[in-house]
Order: sequence, then structure tokens, then C-alpha cells
Amino acid sequence: LFDQFMGYKDELLQRRKEENKNSAVFPCRLRILPTCIFNTRDPIVIGVTVINGVLKAGTPICVPSKEFVYIGVVTSIEINNKQIDSASTGLDVCIKIENFGGEAPKLYGRHFDENDVLVSKITRESIDVLKEFFRDDMTKENWKLIVELKKLFEIM
Repeated sequence: LFDQFMGYKDELLQRRKEENKNSAVFPCRLRILPTCIFNTRDPIVIGVTVINGVLKAGTPICVPSKEFVYIGVVTSIEINNKQIDSASTGLDVCIKIENFGGEAPKLYGRHFDENDVLVSKITRESIDVLKEFFRDDMTKENWKLIVELKKLFEIM
């Protein structure tokens, strides 16, 4: 009976994780590789190094040094021409950023360049979802990055 209950509890947690995975924004900080600029506008396809955190497909990206200009959402991540789901600290990957909002698409070279650091655009809601459903997937370094980004975005 206990095993059935634990199995049901795990299944329920997985189902709720699946429902909330679009709201969860994992923290990441990215450095642009200046020799790996493949497409400068809609979609932006560039090579980046993950400085710290975890980059996942679906992560909204912004540039804090340029008044938090919102670039778009990471729609795919590739390494050695193979698509991957996520990239962790230290990896050099190629990402495709698409703009789904009604805003005009941002342009590499005009709105941001290789000197800017890109970060995931976290919100209070995304932090709460991470705390509730994805606590096991987060490392201590990721939580430290969340604290830094909270101060940067002035989230209380």
C-alpha cells in the first residue's frame, strides 16, 4: 500500500512538473562567441558559452547592460550539429533565439553585441515554480545565480 502511494505521489509530481515546465525559467548567464555569429536577425543564431546556470529550450533571454532589452526565446540548442535539451556551465553551444512577441525583432550589432552578457529573464512567478516543482533539478550554484538575478531585476 505504501509503495502504491509513493508511486502515485511521484506520478502526480511528474504530471504537475509537466504542466508547469513552460512557466519555469532556469537561470543562466551567457557570453557570446564573436566568431560564431550565423544569423543576426529573426531568428538570431549565435554561438554562446554558458558562464553559469542551465540553458534550456524555451528560456527567455534579455540583455541587462542595454536596459534589459528583451531579445526573444531560445527555441533550439545545438552542440556539434546535434540538438540537445539543455546546456550546463562551461559548454559552448549554438542557440537559435526567436521573437514571438509583438515587438520588432532585435538585431545583433544594433541592440546588443559580443561585449554584452545575455541572461535568462526570470520573474517572481518563474522563481516560485522552480521552488515548488523543480527544486531537485536545481544546484546550489543555480540558486546563487537566482539570487544575483533577483537583485539585478529588482525582484522582491
